[in-house]
Amino acid sequence: MNFRRLFKPKTMAVIGVSLNNDRHPANVVFNKNQLRYPVKVFAVNPRGGVLQGEKVFPHVSEIPHKVDLAVIAVRAEHVPDIVTDCIQAQVGGAAVISGGFAEVGQKNLQDRMASIAREAKFPFIGPNCLGIYSPSNVDTFFIPSERMVQPDPGNVALVSQSGGILVDQMVKFADEGVGLSLAVSVGNKALIRELDLLRYLSKEPHTKVLAFYVEGFEKNEGRDFVLAASECPKPVIVLKAGKSAGGSRAVSSHTASLAGDYDVFSEVLSQYGVVEA
Repeated sequence: MNFRRLFKPKTMAVIGVSLNNDRHPANVVFNKNQLRYPVKVFAVNPRGGVLQGEKVFPHVSEIPHKVDLAVIAVRAEHVPDIVTDCIQAQVGGAAVISGGFAEVGQKNLQDRMASIAREAKFPFIGPNCLGIYSPSNVDTFFIPSERMVQPDPGNVALVSQSGGILVDQMVKFADEGVGLSLAVSVGNKALIRELDLLRYLSKEPHTKVLAFYVEGFEKNEGRDFVLAASECPKPVIVLKAGKSAGGSRAVSSHTASLAGDYDVFSEVLSQYGVVEA
């Protein structure tokens, strides 16, 4: 899968905008990108209409430009069909910020969406996430700009299962004067996972340090991640959640992850030279 159009898009469709509620997450994403970023933004709602003086397209396929990134913010049951529409319209990838998937027991719905995307080699972030913040490029976080602390552009990439932790770390980056190359909130990571982003960022020229907040891995996934991190030519830092029984339960309810045995994971990180925060 090619992540270039995901993280440095020139065009973006925001699917699910409301025509009468400017506080809707999709509207927040549409407004901030239209006003503050160089990306060309298109609004999508099945009813069509006009938003902020701009035409609202009923379907992504009706946008008269090639779309690099789709931000999907609709009810969970509609997402698989919208992913299919994006694939047919040759969209470059998506950030699925919608919730209501594996984190609430709807794993079958999540798996169906991932299967559709995987077969078409269509990359998406999420679901149940904030998505992508690429300084000076794009911001899919549904947080109004006036409430969001943005670090200066720099060379550290942050990948986090938790949107809240990610935003908190961005505040600390700004306070400490640490520059950010990319921030990705992966949420339930139904398709794109830490290992995929590690491999991408290890070759991304603007990133010199990789930092991950990890809640849990699938079976054998943690091993593959640590081995890849040990071979990465750049420093890799990991903050692992689920260190206690209570933490493990919180992780499971948050992004439907299994925290695993923390002590074993910590020991393996140390053995392979991966820095633990």
